[in-house]
Amino acid sequence: MVNAFFTPAMDQTLMHRPDSSPKTSERPRLGLALGSGAARGWAHVGVLRALDEWGVEVDVYAGCSVGALIGAARLLDIWDPFLDWARSLSAIDAMATFGISLSRGGVVNPDKAFTRFAEHDKPIEELPKPFAAVATDLATGHEVWLDRGSALNACRASSSVPMILQAARYQVGYTEHWLIDGGASNPVPVNLARALGAERVISVDLNTVTLALSRFNRPNTTAVIPAPDPDEGLTGPFAPLAKAFGGAKRDLVRRMALARAKSQAQPQLFETAAATIDIIQGQLAQARAYIDVADVRLTPDLSCASAAAFDHHEEFERIGYETAQAQKQEILAVAGLAPDISKSDDE
Repeated sequence: MVNAFFTPAMDQTLMHRPDSSPKTSERPRLGLALGSGAARGWAHVGVLRALDEWGVEVDVYAGCSVGALIGAARLLDIWDPFLDWARSLSAIDAMATFGISLSRGGVVNPDKAFTRFAEHDKPIEELPKPFAAVATDLATGHEVWLDRGSALNACRASSSVPMILQAARYQVGYTEHWLIDGGASNPVPVNLARALGAERVISVDLNTVTLALSRFNRPNTTAVIPAPDPDEGLTGPFAPLAKAFGGAKRDLVRRMALARAKSQAQPQLFETAAATIDIIQGQLAQARAYIDVADVRLTPDLSCASAAAFDHHEEFERIGYETAQAQKQEILAVAGLAPDISKSDDE
């Protein structure tokens, strides 16, 4: 159990108030709202790489799930070691690192992974810039803003993907709360970034272009496509023997293909759960984008990206970087920097 503080987002108030001291610069306070997406969070890394190259300074970080982890890693000054560790993960390694245990509404216990950087953990109140993570109260369904206490514990609760990662238990006073992934209530917390003091907000939404089970979008046809006969044209004294072995091989290949087709003819358990989460978060993120409007909204196309594809980090990071590049002038304008129109984005 974790003793922590959190603020119900309904109240639109924060226990950790943003710095109200006068600004030393004329540029607006810039907030970054980093959305949920598990392994797709590498796209956030690509976006941040682009911002760093352009000299764009982020003043406020608001994150959901992996977006909270990315923001916390920056502010806890563990950016490079965190990325090195994350790059070493494959889907199987992640399961082994996190630990399998069927309890608390999930099959994966991520506590072990979070202890890896425990020595660098700090209270959110002591971070160099305003930060908060969004989670969801399992009892009420309300979004919760985690704006005090351990930064890593806040990330742990914010990233408790339903049915996959176990729920996080929070103790506030004498009241116990079970928290799950913030993506269930607010996948891209633009409103949280503004509540933390951001005057302009850049959002990074990893869920709008969702991964669906495209193999079920099949053409309505019963046409049979004949397979080529590899033994056609065989001659010579060994032709009958070759054809006999070839026939056995073809039969085996066809049986394997039939078994594969049968297994894919209907949705499987975990892929259906993952696709459902993606679809719901995508629809919710799209709806909230009309309510909590960001000044610049980045939507990397990750439609072919599994949330568990940890070993595709280079591809996802590249997609995030290219998405930011495509909206460079908008980002620079919102950040209060003069758009560099003297150079092309390709330089």
